[in-house]
Amino acid sequence: MRYVITPTQFHNLVYGYLNRMFSKKDFRKDVIDGENWRIDMFDDKERKLISYFWYGPDEYDDGTPHNGIGSLHVNPKIVDFIRNTFSLRESKVLDIIADWVSETLGVDIDEISVFPKRPTPPNY
Repeated sequence: MRYVITPTQFHNLVYGYLNRMFSKKDFRKDVIDGENWRIDMFDDKERKLISYFWYGPDEYDDGTPHNGIGSLHVNPKIVDFIRNTFSLRESKVLDIIADWVSETLGVDIDEISVFPKRPTPPNY
């Protein structure tokens, strides 16, 4: 049986799931160096599932300046679980997780990736 819900209801459902999976006590912030820092998010089994990195204003390798970069790494286990539970494509799951992290931490996210890479392709 399928139920039709609004996009807002769906967003709230996934946010609720993420809020239950992670509590702020499971966030660990480390300074990398200077203006660069990271926040790791662990589940109740001490598995690191999400890492947010902030790289302060600097230059890209080609010399082009940037105002700072927020990079998000999401463990494939959480991506696959949400994708399978809610029948979503991976890019949609990553967008929702990025929105949740952005709102939860009050940060900007410029890039997002699945990390570590899967040893085998996911089953779609």
